[in-house]
Amino acid sequence: MFCPKCGMQIDDGVRFCTHCGLDILSVEQEPKAVDLPKVEPVEENTSERDVKKTGKPVIMFIYFGLAAVVLIMFFIASQSIISGGNKIMEIESVGGKTLEEAYYHELGAIYAGYAMIARAFGVFFASVLVWLGLKSK
Repeated sequence: MFCPKCGMQIDDGVRFCTHCGLDILSVEQEPKAVDLPKVEPVEENTSERDVKKTGKPVIMFIYFGLAAVVLIMFFIASQSIISGGNKIMEIESVGGKTLEEAYYHELGAIYAGYAMIARAFGVFFASVLVWLGLKSK
């Protein structure tokens, strides 16, 4: 057995601790359950709560703004591609209808296809950004 006051080992049945003199019989042998103080939940700071509430619309607005910018940039790029293609299609040779004119005409049509792909990518990426903005809601 160990003394509850000094922690030294003592013989069983001894009334007093030989090291510190504590009356062993006066001390209860079984420890009592200790009542821990109740911890109240800490309430969130209202300013942090307001930031969390206003943070979602801000993020959504950022995604929508990025979607608009991406869409505008892709449409400007596609317009540039199509105008270049149209200029190529208008190239005429001095001698009349030649193989080169047919080539330039088809090349202009290919540029028109690239412009359509650029528009499709713009719509796709803008849609993804809008979806991410709505998902953050």
